[in-house]
Amino acid sequence: MSWITVTWSMIAAVCLSFAAVHLLVWLRARAAPASLYFAISAGAAGVLTLLELAAMRASSPVEYAEMLRWMHVAAAVIVIGVVWFVRSYLQAGRAWLAWTIAGLRVLVLVPNFFGYSNATFSDITAIASFEFLGDTVSIPVGEPNPWRSLIHASSLLLIIFVVDAAAQAWRQGDRRHGLTIGGTIVAVTVLAAVFSQLMVRGQIPGPLVGLVFLLIVSAMGWELSLELIRAGTLSYRLRETQQRMDMAARAADLGLWDWDVVRDKVWMNDGARAQGGIDAAESVTFERYLRQVHPEDREATREAVLQALAGGDELRAEYRIAGLDGATRWIDAYGRVERNASGEPVQLRGVSMDVTARRRDEAELNKQRASLAQLQRASAMGQLSSALAHELSQPLGAILRNAEAAELFLQSDRPDLAELRAIVADIRRDDQRAAAVIDRMRSLLHRRTLQFETVSLRELVARVGVLMQGEFQARQAILSIEIPDGLPDVRGDRIHLEQVFLNLLLNSLEAVRDLPAERRQLVVEASGCGDGLVEVAVRDLGPGFPAEQMTSVFNTFVTTKSDGTGLGLAISKTIVEAHGGRVWAENDPRGGAIVRFTLQAARDGDPA
Repeated sequence: MSWITVTWSMIAAVCLSFAAVHLLVWLRARAAPASLYFAISAGAAGVLTLLELAAMRASSPVEYAEMLRWMHVAAAVIVIGVVWFVRSYLQAGRAWLAWTIAGLRVLVLVPNFFGYSNATFSDITAIASFEFLGDTVSIPVGEPNPWRSLIHASSLLLIIFVVDAAAQAWRQGDRRHGLTIGGTIVAVTVLAAVFSQLMVRGQIPGPLVGLVFLLIVSAMGWELSLELIRAGTLSYRLRETQQRMDMAARAADLGLWDWDVVRDKVWMNDGARAQGGIDAAESVTFERYLRQVHPEDREATREAVLQALAGGDELRAEYRIAGLDGATRWIDAYGRVERNASGEPVQLRGVSMDVTARRRDEAELNKQRASLAQLQRASAMGQLSSALAHELSQPLGAILRNAEAAELFLQSDRPDLAELRAIVADIRRDDQRAAAVIDRMRSLLHRRTLQFETVSLRELVARVGVLMQGEFQARQAILSIEIPDGLPDVRGDRIHLEQVFLNLLLNSLEAVRDLPAERRQLVVEASGCGDGLVEVAVRDLGPGFPAEQMTSVFNTFVTTKSDGTGLGLAISKTIVEAHGGRVWAENDPRGGAIVRFTLQAARDGDPA
């Protein structure tokens, strides 16, 4: 067997082997089209190499022309495959230029099959013998085809396209790939053009395209093989990472899940299935999972998922679900949406956590806070007891005196009915005064959860002022309410907000207790502060907060009073934060302390 037969057969085998390998790679990973384009180019190069070998063994001009005709088909496939490989692999190159090159190579096939013997020669008139690599081969002799200019134009555009794509890749930071792939393709294209011209002149037996294309196959195959090696390494590391994630998820009792939105298939690890009450062997869809969610939470959960898919990108949801043991659990889920190039959602990946224990602890904590708040309200009522007793003694004393007067009138033979009616009206009025005082005390002492409604700040402060009227009189203090007209109402629980004002005013009264009468002044003021909030301030002219306690005045059991419980400010902070606001303390440079807090302003359409 001659060296030519061995060499060209080996080149064809290498090209076809690369084509088969990377075709299998593409069949297993359809998202990597570069492997497909490379397989097409390499396969065509293998075929062209065999055709070139057959042409060098041709015994007649007709036989050589036929081989050369089909070599042009293989060459067109090679060029088109290379162009789209470059665009896919380097993620660069101008699309219009790629389509122009492909169009020219297809156009070359017109004179290749119609009107001429092939696209290189108008007609091959003879076959000459030539000594090449120790063997005798055939060389075509004939007239060049005028349509060969299309081949030269497509080759020139190919060089321009590849150089431009490599430059783009270089600028994007992919320098090695751009230099290796771009440089090799340009060099091979130039060599192929030179060898083709030498063949036309009768100086070599063929264009030797298979030989020079082996350089491209080697470069492209080398780069793709490195990608396969890196992919294998990444796959191994991914398996290790997956194992670590599984261990971490088990240790933290986390559920991992992945929803394929397009196929509506949900993958869940063992932790997520246990949380959701779903058997390990059961196939899961989105609707199947939703059936496990508590009916009261199902629509809200569905809406949260749909909002994430519609453009929110992130999912945050907390819902109840029935576990495998039948017990109801609270699940906190977080996920992120992945989208395709068109912006359509394709995957929703996330993690879920069983927060039942946290929910139970929060409920118990809220219960204890409510009990503590009720205790503090009772303590506040104790502080006001003397003033309240005085306030009640007035209507009760008036009722007694009116009742005695009525009794005297009734002892006469002809009682004055008009006077008796006036006495009864006075008794009713005094009774209503006493009932109002008792009702305010009872509502403030009543244990209750938050019940939000639209509340007038002016009315709220006025109610607390009436409740504390006796205390202000006893302390000879003055309360000023500076709430501007037009300030929006707030959203909140009336009784709990009254407790906040009661706590703050009692603290302020205690702060000014030993001051001269002109300094025993308390001010409640309010103003809008933007973002749908109203800021309230309670200020006094007392000594202010000690500097060392400014950061801890709202902590439980922290107090500046010798007989204080340290609960008033802490409970006020809890109530304000439960209303979506914040609270802070500061000292007035002019003297005295200020406690400020924010509340959500009521909006049109809020229930009263």
